[in-house]
Amino acid sequence: MDLAVLVFWGLASLILASAWAVVNGNDIVHAVVWLATVFLLTACLFILADAEFLAVIQVLVYVGAISVVIIFGIMLTKRTLKGGEDV
Repeated sequence: MDLAVLVFWGLASLILASAWAVVNGNDIVHAVVWLATVFLLTACLFILADAEFLAVIQVLVYVGAISVVIIFGIMLTKRTLKGGEDV
């Protein structure tokens, strides 16, 4: 096998494992970190495919903007307990 094929399958398995951690995680902040990891690894796949521009856009838009928006949404959401008390 070629080295590029091995790197591809390694990245693909890491992306799947990180996506599994996003879906099955209990903490929403950890899920956002795993989602950012998925986006970064996807950018690595773009670099492997010689699409550097798409990799840069992936990092800027998804890792930078979307992850920050999700974290701000989490931080600014008012959380209440089952009894109606504020957290």
